[in-house]
Amino acid sequence: MAISAGALVDSLTEGQRNAAGSRYERIFVEAGPGTGKTTVSAFRFGALRFDPEARGDPRAVLAVSFTRAATKHLRRRIQRTWGPTALAWPHRVVTLDTVMVELLHALLSEGLVKWPGGHVVLEVHDSWRSFGSSSFNRTSYQLELSGDTVVAQRVYLPANRPGIPGTEILPHIQRGVATHEDVRSVLEQALAKPEMRAFIEQRLRTSTRALIVDEVFDANDLDITVIEVACAGQIELSAVGDPWQALYVFRGARPDAVPKLIERSEIHSYVLDRSFRWETDEQRNLASELRAGRPVDLAPVTIDSADDLDVVLGLTWKELWDLGGSVLPLAFHGFKGGFEEAAATLLLDYVTRTVLDERATYLRDALTALAIKNEPAVDEISGDLQRVVELLRGGGRSAPKNAYLRLIDGVAKISPRQLRAPHPSHTTRLKLIGERLAHPGRPIKGLTSHQAKGGEWDLVGVRLDDHARQRLTAGLSVDNDSDRKLYVACTRARRRTVSVEPKE
Repeated sequence: MAISAGALVDSLTEGQRNAAGSRYERIFVEAGPGTGKTTVSAFRFGALRFDPEARGDPRAVLAVSFTRAATKHLRRRIQRTWGPTALAWPHRVVTLDTVMVELLHALLSEGLVKWPGGHVVLEVHDSWRSFGSSSFNRTSYQLELSGDTVVAQRVYLPANRPGIPGTEILPHIQRGVATHEDVRSVLEQALAKPEMRAFIEQRLRTSTRALIVDEVFDANDLDITVIEVACAGQIELSAVGDPWQALYVFRGARPDAVPKLIERSEIHSYVLDRSFRWETDEQRNLASELRAGRPVDLAPVTIDSADDLDVVLGLTWKELWDLGGSVLPLAFHGFKGGFEEAAATLLLDYVTRTVLDERATYLRDALTALAIKNEPAVDEISGDLQRVVELLRGGGRSAPKNAYLRLIDGVAKISPRQLRAPHPSHTTRLKLIGERLAHPGRPIKGLTSHQAKGGEWDLVGVRLDDHARQRLTAGLSVDNDSDRKLYVACTRARRRTVSVEPKE
């Protein structure tokens, strides 16, 4: 039975209703953990999409975020709240990278920017990993917008570094292939030119009537520039986020620039401070003390006595693997692109699916590195992966090496990449998986703060090193990147958060 619009609105708190139904053209909603950030974004989308005063306006209501997972989550919430017609074209939810590609394509189509080879539609990829083999080399490349022409040229780095040589990348650029990073680089240069900036402003004005930016504190300088251009084009803006949950500084995010954007653009602010996540006074008080910058001390438990935990969170993947077989992390580390690492990630994904019903974090990157075109192809070697698991589960000194050789054979059936011979740097990953397979019980899922953002569980363990423990006892600061990671980790629990220590 369909839920009436009135019942939907009645389900919101007063603060949520005020933000979602605001008549201000530009708003910022600060939403802490569990306060209904996604709910408000979804209701705001519907309120703008079905605004009676906008009937007949052909322009889009557009919601953007910074990851595919975030956009997928918001898209589902909008459809569940407002029905499938809410996202009828041109109204949609996409990543900001998608918007950047569309804007560059518009510049190319109008002839304002000329790509090498005369291409007006680019084939855009996440990275160059599927186009060549990574090696230690000094050659890279850069794209320079000289006048209206994109010039691709080779550059030499001060020292060798792992990556695809620039000499292998340049021919692909000539054929109209690029990465999202390339698109952003050219678009940033284009926006510095008044005539191109004016064109982009006009393009946004004629195609979009309202823009919702989810997790705005993850925006970098280019993202903020595009938001400001949209505001200059008289597009309604709704920015939603929490400064305490800005985690992507390593990708260029500028959380410190968002308050300045709000001030410059005369954006009306709303604060959601009622959280629905906390089910105990203990967790509610912990979250309050953390946000106030007051000292806190998490109760310690050893990992061998923490079977009731739903998840263990760490600031790095290594901290999680160091806890031993009781914790099964969903990644080895931030993906670096090696073929052997990618193959091990396929195996890890097979294990995490079997044991935890979860996908490995960097599966998509692994498939790209191995030049595997689609995820279902991995199912073709499920038998090989199971035999690798059995070798590791059997244990013994030679198990990781034998398992690695079997993994090479399996991956060769679906990937053209050549994996190197057994070496401790390759087999150690399999040894780590083997330790989890030998664990007598079901391992606990391990995630970093970045991967846990947006999630919630009843009981959460946090792995603290000495520095993190000292920061908690001193009081966290919203201006410190590591402190924000700690804050996110410590505010995922509905009932209780504890500090997880290694086995005694």
